Amino acid sequence: MFKRVVGLSALLPFSVLSQSLLIENATLISPEQDQSKQSAYVRIRDGRITLVSFSPLAAEAGEQRLDATGKFLIPGLMDSHVHLSLMPGLLPNGEPQALQKQFEIQQPRSYLYFGVTQLLDPAQSAEQLKVFKSQPLHPDIYHCGATPILGGYPTVFTGPEQASEMFSYMIIRADTGIPVPEGLDPAEHTPEAVVAKMASEGANCVKVFIEDGFGERSDWPNISAELLSRVKQAAKQHGLPVLAHANAIDMQKIAVDAGLDVMAHGMWNWNQYRQAQQMPEAISQVLDRVLKTGMTYQATFNVMDGLTATMLPETLSDPNYANVVPRDILSWYQTEPAQWFKQELLSDFGGLPTERIRQIQQNTIDNGERVIQYLYEKGHPMVLASDTPSSPTYAAQPGLSTFNELQHMHKVGISLKDILAAATINNARAFGLEQDYGTIEPGKMANLLLLNSDPLKSIEAYDSLDKVILRGEVIDRQSLAASQ
Repeated sequence: MFKRVVGLSALLPFSVLSQSLLIENATLISPEQDQSKQSAYVRIRDGRITLVSFSPLAAEAGEQRLDATGKFLIPGLMDSHVHLSLMPGLLPNGEPQALQKQFEIQQPRSYLYFGVTQLLDPAQSAEQLKVFKSQPLHPDIYHCGATPILGGYPTVFTGPEQASEMFSYMIIRADTGIPVPEGLDPAEHTPEAVVAKMASEGANCVKVFIEDGFGERSDWPNISAELLSRVKQAAKQHGLPVLAHANAIDMQKIAVDAGLDVMAHGMWNWNQYRQAQQMPEAISQVLDRVLKTGMTYQATFNVMDGLTATMLPETLSDPNYANVVPRDILSWYQTEPAQWFKQELLSDFGGLPTERIRQIQQNTIDNGERVIQYLYEKGHPMVLASDTPSSPTYAAQPGLSTFNELQHMHKVGISLKDILAAATINNARAFGLEQDYGTIEPGKMANLLLLNSDPLKSIEAYDSLDKVILRGEVIDRQSLAASQ
């Protein structure tokens, strides 16, 4: 859909690459193939696949060899909705900073631990991602430019002055009556100006926020249809897809009306239809237009799953947390100060009993599932997008939340074959990256996974990783664990 040509040097942060690697005797599973293929040999040079053969290949002089007998070779996974940098559950004042530093070191390794070799952060600039990219091992990272309007979500939580510092691509909507902060030139904050700026700074997409309030609120300034149209036109000129933050039926209708390219959330807020037992016609009409236009649709089950898990005392007992969360951070999560977000959630529900809160959350999850089932049953392709973390919940952790998203996708009926496509080629196509990722073919970036189990037979296979191959470099999975 969208073509972005990225030079090899921009994707290879390591000073030394393995010159040549030969993967031998793997069972190859690539989403463009109808079925898995036995006895595959894959040659990699300078970080890219150069040859795929189903006849034995002799190793060349000095070539590294990787015996994959009995193992399954698939493309590396892409999570197309993550928020990097801040440790989940950190206190609102940014403390404790010592734990934040530990998190910054482990975060990219945790994504790799679960086979995520490509990421898209839809809300941070290249400058804000420098810490992530400075780590010696990290997935390939892409980003959107986020364009909130002054006074709208999420700047409603920061105030105008701080918003002007946090959001360099902010758009000023003149008719809101919100004073423009001193020193901010409105001419530099039009849709045309901010999209041109983000394109020049290497953004791969544009993110808009279609949100007039959470819960019963609907009084936040929202982006207008006219501004949305101008964002869409400017993005088209630069070859960038436009993502919409929208999770309620009325907000998603606005995004569809504007002809945007990606819905960055599932529709779990059904508003006046939230108690409906059958799919309301008003919702099916919006979804039918998603189907007709081919709009990329991110389920982001992890948003509600993370909020629900925050309320459960047994959440952190899942042994996988120890694999992706450093020990000191995991211990801090057990303390009273770390429960601040849980207490905030309880307050938001006005003192309702915990069991009643869980019922409300489950109903919201059920509605989001029904939307995805409706689209999938009508043949709409899925993409893997976890929105990790969408809130300050310690339940949403890098890598693990991506795996949980895969499990939830399978739970609602998406086949294992289509889940593989969602996590690989579908995401690559949606963001114009299919020339580099998504399949196992000559010319593609050598971001690959070697599994001990068949992902076409079990969703748990994605937790059976043996090796991660990142730009041709072979990494043992256990070396990436937080406990190492």
